[in-house]
Amino acid sequence: MPKNKKHFELTILGCSGGPISGKTCSFLIKPTDINYNSILNGDNDSFLAIDAGTGLSAIVDILKACENDSYLKSSYLLDLYSNPTSNGEKSVSDLISTYINTKNLSLTTPFDKINFKNQSHFQIGDKLLNSINAYLITHSHLDHVSSLIINSPAFTQPKKVFGLNSTIDSIKDNLFNSLVWPDLVSMGIVSLNPIQNNKINNNISKRYEVTPFKISHGIKSGDERYISTAFLLNDTKFDYSILFFGDVETDLISNCNYNLIIWKYIAPMILQDKFSSIIIECSTIDKPPPLFGHMIPSYLIYELTVLRKICIDSKDESIKLKNLKANDPLYINATYQPLQDLNVIIIHVKETLEDVNPRYLILNKLNELNKEFNLKINFTVALSGLSFVL
Repeated sequence: MPKNKKHFELTILGCSGGPISGKTCSFLIKPTDINYNSILNGDNDSFLAIDAGTGLSAIVDILKACENDSYLKSSYLLDLYSNPTSNGEKSVSDLISTYINTKNLSLTTPFDKINFKNQSHFQIGDKLLNSINAYLITHSHLDHVSSLIINSPAFTQPKKVFGLNSTIDSIKDNLFNSLVWPDLVSMGIVSLNPIQNNKINNNISKRYEVTPFKISHGIKSGDERYISTAFLLNDTKFDYSILFFGDVETDLISNCNYNLIIWKYIAPMILQDKFSSIIIECSTIDKPPPLFGHMIPSYLIYELTVLRKICIDSKDESIKLKNLKANDPLYINATYQPLQDLNVIIIHVKETLEDVNPRYLILNKLNELNKEFNLKINFTVALSGLSFVL
């Protein structure tokens, strides 16, 4: 059963699945034992960005919110659907606390204890942007890479970008191609670095081992599969990991078993208490296909029951030999639940024009199914501007 050892600090720059611009997926990761003043002073080897849907503008907005202590009082992605009660108070679906399960994670102030020294938010934001040691890009869709383009005039040194071959090739051919944007690769402003599927990388950061796994994000025109990425980050100082998914669909739809490969890889870490959290998309409420390569609550719960089955099977060979389905009552009713208190943080929720925030509906459905299948997982929905300690 995972325990929060508080080694990772995850800051949510953006987490929307669109169509709102400026809030799409981008996340910052750093060790909790390195503070931001140290990072700004050059200790930034382990300060990484995962995806680049938004960047400098989000950093500046968060710095402002933290200075006036408003980052826990309101959220742009909740205010879109704000529906005050008759007495003017916020409804449950408008409260940040509704979406955060703090049983096995904690909140911290983003960019805490930065010494401003009479500098503007923009000046500090620029320094933070240029302190990012590397970008890990899950795939090349614009809602995951746009700030690499827009923020590039602010880069003061070559910006390292890592991803699977398909991602790197697409960024080079379709973005930095002198047509959509200048060829910053040839100019030495952006460094594109392909990494191999299911191979541990020690050259991205001295502190973090990064292992990419290919995942399915639907079908392109011509029936060719579109490949996204899940990144496993291992803090080598503590041998402790988190898993971060790009856009992904269930194996039930793709018939690829890409997710199954990942579950088999991380199951031993969970059983050895070397793993804390999964960050994964759940774009919409349950609805019929087409889902365009995305996850819905029922499919996400299915995937997590598969992970539980692998964990339980690996501890008891007699159960494994029965070759039961993941939703078999034996797993549901088991006394030992290996995923109890596992943090699953939901990202990439697509905005709707409905009266109720889709995050509220998705979280309620996940918690309902979580109880039905006795997974005992802690679900949290990411909101832009928050920082989690994992």
